Amino acid sequence: MKKLVKITVVVAFAAIAGYGVYVNQKTDALSDLALANVEALANGEWGTGFNCRWADANYWFCTPLGDGLGCPCFM
Repeated sequence: MKKLVKITVVVAFAAIAGYGVYVNQKTDALSDLALANVEALANGEWGTGFNCRWADANYWFCTPLGDGLGCPCFM
């Protein structure tokens, strides 16, 4: 009888440990909406996303979407 109880305890412990490992190996995938939100939040990290070009010697003209010439604007 003692042997049966010991075996039952060992099997129960192994089952609980195995289930714990199984649950912890699951990964939660981000939805497309969540990924789009992360990209939208990170979009302005390196400036405004505009490019600059000289209009004259004292004035920079910034254009959206990077279609200008020159350096990125950090305004």
